[in-house]
Amino acid sequence: MESKRLYLLVVIAVIGLFSIAQAEKRPTALDESAQPAREADNVKFPYVGEVTGTEINIRSGPGMNFYSCGKINAPARVVVVDRKYSWSKILPPPGSFSWIFRQSVQTDSDSPGVGIVNADDVRVYAGSDELEPMRSDSVQITLSAGQKVRIIGEPTGDYYKIAPPEGATLWITSQYIRFIRSADEIDVKIPQSAPDADIAKPEMIIGQVETKSRQLEQYYTLRKQFDDEKTKPLGQQNYTKIKAEAEALIADPDSGDAGDYAKYLLKDIRRCELAKESEGAVEIQKTELQQEITEIEKEYQEKLQNIPDVGKYAVMGIFKQSHVYEGQATGQRFLIVDDGNTPVCYAEPAGEIADANLTEYYGQKVGLIGQISADNQSHLALVRFEKIEKPETTEPEKE
Repeated sequence: MESKRLYLLVVIAVIGLFSIAQAEKRPTALDESAQPAREADNVKFPYVGEVTGTEINIRSGPGMNFYSCGKINAPARVVVVDRKYSWSKILPPPGSFSWIFRQSVQTDSDSPGVGIVNADDVRVYAGSDELEPMRSDSVQITLSAGQKVRIIGEPTGDYYKIAPPEGATLWITSQYIRFIRSADEIDVKIPQSAPDADIAKPEMIIGQVETKSRQLEQYYTLRKQFDDEKTKPLGQQNYTKIKAEAEALIADPDSGDAGDYAKYLLKDIRRCELAKESEGAVEIQKTELQQEITEIEKEYQEKLQNIPDVGKYAVMGIFKQSHVYEGQATGQRFLIVDDGNTPVCYAEPAGEIADANLTEYYGQKVGLIGQISADNQSHLALVRFEKIEKPETTEPEKE
């Protein structure tokens, strides 16, 4: 029995020594979700904390499922402004950055590093070198129209890389932060309205929600571009790029409402394109019609030039001998007929040509200069003419 007790004591001692040795070898930053590190009793925020581990992840939210925005090592110091469970909210340390949608920022070529927010409720996302802007989906803060941001470098896709604005925060596990002193006496801008990230939401759910929000931003941007394009004259409107992006949004299976809205946008674009096409067709028709009018006017003017001046004639028509009044004692009387051989009036020469031989005019088209009066001998009018002429006409060439 004594030997068994002695054996158990030896085993317990060996296990204890092995555990101590393993504890000494354990990496400093083994588990970010371990119990909170030492903090002063009744600590008040903000305070300056010292990082006690190496390769500690700075995260976009208070949980392991939020993406890393970089790493930090001891003995770096951070400003802690709040705590949630085992996570500490900190002001972004040097090297941190954020993303903002390009269409929401107005830039000036004279001040390329400064951007002015041009809308309300514009989201700022925590930046990460490990994720492209579209996938960096944790909202740090929302900005209002007129607020300024500092742009860092060239745009990346549809986003500007900016210095974290006032109110932006990040997170670090509390285990590796040691209280140093209060931050009251140093110049620290404490975020008052920064949104609090939800604790440890599943990464897929976060991605779905935030990606859809980002796609809604894309839709609203496309809608604004479309509205701006509509203000241009029809001939200058070009919807090619807007249409391509809207079609890509519709094709994305995760676009949700943004994809549905984009379908209506495409219909509006098509209406405008049809209006543009119609205007083009109308312009072509107007051009063709104007050409036809020009041709008709030209032909009319040519014919008009060939029409004799009849203003000086009492009557015009074909000059014929009158068989009804042939051989009358009162003088010569002739008949004027139209091109269809319908009688128009009678004509009697007067004055110097009262007794002239006018047989040369028989069957000819003539113009009579004289006076028109009623004829008491017939139902037709009577022209007493003192001059007879053959109007000059230009006959069309025969083929």
